[in-house]
Amino acid sequence: MEWNYETAVAYLLDIPKFAGKTSLDNLRVYLKILGNPHLAIPSVHVAGTNGKGSTCAFLSSILQQAGCKVGLFTSPHLIRMNERFQINRTCISDEDFLEQFQKVKNAVDQGMQEGSIHPNFFEFAFLMAVCWYQQEQADIVIFETGLGGRLDATNVLQPCLTVLTSIGMDHMQYLGDTLEQIAWEKAGILKPDVPCVYIRQQDVSGTVIEKRGKELGIPMIPVEKSNISIDKIGEQTIDFSYRNRYDIEYNLGQCTYRIEKTALYQLENAAIAVEAGYFICHGWKTGEFHMCRTGISGDKKLGSVIHQGISDMHWQGRMEEIEPGIYVDGAHNEPAIQAFCRTITRMYQDKKIILLFAVASDKQYNKMIQILCRENSYEQIIVTAISGGRTTPVEQVAEEFRKYTDCPIYMEPDSIQALTLAKRLRRPDERVFCVGSLYLVGSMEQNKEENQ
Repeated sequence: MEWNYETAVAYLLDIPKFAGKTSLDNLRVYLKILGNPHLAIPSVHVAGTNGKGSTCAFLSSILQQAGCKVGLFTSPHLIRMNERFQINRTCISDEDFLEQFQKVKNAVDQGMQEGSIHPNFFEFAFLMAVCWYQQEQADIVIFETGLGGRLDATNVLQPCLTVLTSIGMDHMQYLGDTLEQIAWEKAGILKPDVPCVYIRQQDVSGTVIEKRGKELGIPMIPVEKSNISIDKIGEQTIDFSYRNRYDIEYNLGQCTYRIEKTALYQLENAAIAVEAGYFICHGWKTGEFHMCRTGISGDKKLGSVIHQGISDMHWQGRMEEIEPGIYVDGAHNEPAIQAFCRTITRMYQDKKIILLFAVASDKQYNKMIQILCRENSYEQIIVTAISGGRTTPVEQVAEEFRKYTDCPIYMEPDSIQALTLAKRLRRPDERVFCVGSLYLVGSMEQNKEENQ
């Protein structure tokens, strides 16, 4: 068959219909056929329940500011599959996408002839990614896990650093129905001799992670939430302070950082990236890592690299204002909805709110709705649906909202028509927030792109 970009994407999207249950050993067969490209480039491996993508983006921005050619592998994509594969925050071209697809497809055909199982969608994408980063000679690549950690395709990596963001209840049908089980799966990315930067949580997940690090005898570098404080919330930016060991070691005299005015949960993600960025850049300076030439010279320069990298980061779909007064946020589980509500309470307490909500059928949407209604009040709520077979019926979701609020509730299955309705209902002093699913965010982002 002669492939083009469109048929390659269609093939990838069709994989869930025919791919069987796979294993990391099965994936290693294909990596070996391809020459083990995942071992050719230094990597950072990031897992967690929420904040993985944002943390990866912050760290990518820091390392790019340091002079690196930085690969970034994340999921899911919002509009086009190319978003999953980036170098210096530029997505892979359609031509390179097709080239890597054909390379992996040939390896898959060979492996299957020898008795291996066809890789699943995420594994196929991962194989394409590592081949592309090797071909483009990236200096370092940041990989976000797809699901969990221990059994995730990305766990074949041998990284120089692992990173764990916040851990909470999500994907229970795959990872376990307790926080302890989920944390254990996430901590599966920890490896002997590989340091770990992690957010210290005062719950069972923190205990599990620290216990696993101690068992492996690896350096565990905590990010303490108590060391993060808001300095100023401006019209367009948030200034915050984060103190760590490098402030003293490098005598920087500054620990204030600036990010886009998005959401308060981004402060935690940025702090994790600051810690990871200092660790990696410090390693280059001291000769612990021999990965690339960063061009960093002098202690003040290292500090400015970190600060500028944090300031430059932009990540779609995280409390992003897509039109004046209309925001999208990818919160799609209980911890993320709680973080969303904290942001609304702190940053938009003087605004009236219209909520536009959609949710996938595999989420505990009843608990998400309880949190939304307990923490905030709304002028109107619009329930819509996400595309594909995983959506929850709008009538079912609307009925759940009626248990907890008396505000008007509208049902509009088409997400773009739902947005149109929100615009029609919205008054000048009101804000519209679209939450509940990254698929909902994707449809809003695509609509924005098509109308620009």
